Amino acid sequence: MNNTLKYAKVNVRVSDESGKTLFEDHNLFVDTGRKFIADLLTETIASFDKTLFACDLGTDSTTPVPGDVDLVVYAVTAEPGLVATYPLAIDGEPSGIWFQFSFESAGEQTIRELGLFYRPDSDDFPNRHTVTGAPGYMIARLKTTLSSIVVSTGKTITIDWKIIF
Repeated sequence: MNNTLKYAKVNVRVSDESGKTLFEDHNLFVDTGRKFIADLLTETIASFDKTLFACDLGTDSTTPVPGDVDLVVYAVTAEPGLVATYPLAIDGEPSGIWFQFSFESAGEQTIRELGLFYRPDSDDFPNRHTVTGAPGYMIARLKTTLSSIVVSTGKTITIDWKIIF
């Protein structure tokens, strides 16, 4: 399993309302994401609910590292702001999972980092760290290679997150 996850890649595309791609890149599958997969396979996580995946948006431009457990500076948390289409199989790929999140900005929002999370305790916002006593797993983190993605007031972006094994 370690070798499978070592070569897993995560692809993220952010697009606007017309479908135009604003940003697309690979990102980092963090250590807590690898632990999450291991916990699922070893049944350490007793009950799994696919509706508990979330995407959060942040404003920090710090480069992701494998030890990341959370975003650096939150801009928008998944509740209320982001709407999820829960994991689906990816057509045409050997194996993978596709998540889609949409975000409508109530005010101009600058985005520089994105995080994919699994949160077994959805009431624990915004604390999603995997440190002792706090629930949740950051699966992947991305820093935009652009200076930022700016979402204007009333505009919607779609975030397609694909984990391919």
